[in-house]
Amino acid sequence: MQNTGTLEEAALIEDTNGQEPQPETSAPASTVQPEAPEATALVPSEPDVIEGEVIVIEPPEPSEDHTPPKQKPYWLLVPCTILACLLFLAGSYLLPLLTLTATITIIPIERSITTTAATQVQARAIAPLTLSQSATVPATGKRQQAATRAAGTITFYNGLLTPQTIAGGTVLTGSDGTQVVTDQPATIPAANPPMEGQITIPAHALLAGGEGNIPAYDINTACCASSVVAKNTNAFTGGASARDVVEVSREDINNAVTTLLVTLSRSENAALTAQLHPGEALITPSCTPHVASNHRPGEEATQVSVTVSVTCTGIAYAAHDVYANATRMITAEAAKRLGTGYSLIGDVQVTIVQATITNSHQGGAHIIVQVTGTWAYQITPRIQKQLAALIAGKTKQQAIATLLQVPGIAGAQISLRGGNQTLPQDLKAIRILVQYTPDQIQMFVSVLIPKEG
Repeated sequence: MQNTGTLEEAALIEDTNGQEPQPETSAPASTVQPEAPEATALVPSEPDVIEGEVIVIEPPEPSEDHTPPKQKPYWLLVPCTILACLLFLAGSYLLPLLTLTATITIIPIERSITTTAATQVQARAIAPLTLSQSATVPATGKRQQAATRAAGTITFYNGLLTPQTIAGGTVLTGSDGTQVVTDQPATIPAANPPMEGQITIPAHALLAGGEGNIPAYDINTACCASSVVAKNTNAFTGGASARDVVEVSREDINNAVTTLLVTLSRSENAALTAQLHPGEALITPSCTPHVASNHRPGEEATQVSVTVSVTCTGIAYAAHDVYANATRMITAEAAKRLGTGYSLIGDVQVTIVQATITNSHQGGAHIIVQVTGTWAYQITPRIQKQLAALIAGKTKQQAIATLLQVPGIAGAQISLRGGNQTLPQDLKAIRILVQYTPDQIQMFVSVLIPKEG
């Protein structure tokens, strides 16, 4: 028994020296703390008394306050990310501003070329088309009409067997008191019984106005000589008082014609265009107008009706062929005048001056065109690099003077940041813009910032 106890004690001591005693079961940190946890030891609850050293494991003291584990501050990632982006953008904008850079705007020489040439293309004549349209417009002419005298005739009767003469300017008075005057002398033939001699001469009212418009036989009286009677066998007419008159003016007719021609021209173009085949274009029709009106200029009227008839003929031509031929001809002319180094800017403008059908059976036309185009000297990327090397490190005035001496450059502008007057030495800090037209700037060299370090 003594040996057995000694062996157990030695085993126990060896076991305790080799490792710290651990509880058999421990609660996780995240679980709720139990009210009374029990301690676990390597010895029985009622250990036997053993001589020697005895190790007793104390149970862990229960915690009265349970503190949950702290969570990591993930919410800080959102504002930190936004702040980092703002700093990056600010750096991207501020770094070019703080870095010495130069912007060179070069205006190349431009030349406008116009030439007139003839070309032969496929074309056909379109049958004549006549359209008419009428319009009624108010008369706008005005004039002051003076008072007019009534006019008529007086017949003299002679009862004598001998002729008698009545002097011109003889005044005769009608039954209503209106007086008329003869316009010429009257020689009355002799009577031939039972017929009296008679003669009719012109006469007019003595006073102007409507009162002179006497009816027939208002004058029927003996006068002037023996056996002579004067009568107005017809009424006097034309007498009028002074008044304002509305009349047709030439402008009234012309304005109506202009309005009608605009409408008819659109209708003619639409009708002729409807007859085109695919790939064809219409040469401006040749039209012949005819104008008619119910009143002539100067006639008294409150309105005038105008009718306009237009007969148009057109030519349909191969539009692509005309444009291609015109472009080829003006390009050759530009090369002859300007030489190499120039290129066409934009499109050429082609205007047909005259067109004549030369072969109505096979379909051909002789067309004279006026072609206009603009050519500009080309500042290529290779030339731009050479220019940047030529002006690098120079002052602003020296650089402009140097650029203006280069063939093909009409003008130059230099913009330096930071108030500097000297261009940077680094070619990558020089930006070149080529301005071919005022509304368009073509950039061939991008903005390059010097490398850091």
